[in-house]
Amino acid sequence: MELNMILTITRRADSEQFAEFFRNYGCSVVMSVVANGTANKSVLSMLGLNASEKMVSMTFADTSLRRKLMRKLSSEMKIDMPDRGVAVSVPFSSAVSSAAAALTPATPADRAGNTDAKEEETMESKYELIITICNGGYTDMVMDAARSAGAAGGTVIHAKGTGAMTAKKFFGLSIASEKEMVFIVAKTANKKDIMRAIVQNAGADSEANALVFSLPVNDTAGFRLMED
Repeated sequence: MELNMILTITRRADSEQFAEFFRNYGCSVVMSVVANGTANKSVLSMLGLNASEKMVSMTFADTSLRRKLMRKLSSEMKIDMPDRGVAVSVPFSSAVSSAAAALTPATPADRAGNTDAKEEETMESKYELIITICNGGYTDMVMDAARSAGAAGGTVIHAKGTGAMTAKKFFGLSIASEKEMVFIVAKTANKKDIMRAIVQNAGADSEANALVFSLPVNDTAGFRLMED
C-alpha cells in the first residue's frame, strides 16, 4: 500500500467545508493549522484571490483514493475556481504505525492496479513542494529571495523549534525558538533556482538562518489558472 499526504491550502472560512469533504470520502484523520499567504498583489489579482487568512489541512490516502480525491476536489469542491485554494499530493517513502494501514485499507482492486500505480509514481513530477524553515520574523527575506528566482508565492505556518533549550544548556548557544515554515509549490524546472536563491540570501549566514528542502508532488488540484 502506497500512502500519500494530501496538503490542501484554502481560506480559513472554507476549512470545515473541505474537512467534511475529506471525511465523507473516508479520510478519518484530517489535521489543520492556521497559516498566512505571501503572494504579492499581482499574483493574487491574476488568480482572483483575496489576501485572507489561510488554513493548511493534511490528510492521508492510498494511491487509488488519492486519485479520486484530487478529481473530486476539482469537480465537486470547485478548487480550480478563483479564491478556492490549491491541493498537492506528496508520496510517503515510508510510514511506521500500527494504525497506518487502518487509515486507508487497500482493497483487492487497489492491489490489482498496484503495478500501474508504481509506474505512475516513477514519472517525473511537474511540481515540487519546497519547504523552508527559518527564524521567526524573516519570512519576507525568504520570500524576496524565492521570488527573485521565479516563485509566485507561498504559505506560512508559525512553528517552534525544540532544540533551543538544549543548545543553550550544553553549548551556551542562543537559538531562536520561534520558527516559521514557508510552503512554496513550484514547477520542477524552477526548483533548484528557487532553493539556491533562498540559501544564498536567507541561509545559515543570514539572520533568517533558513533550512530548505523539497518533496516530490505526484498530483495537484487548483493550479489551472496559474498554468493557463
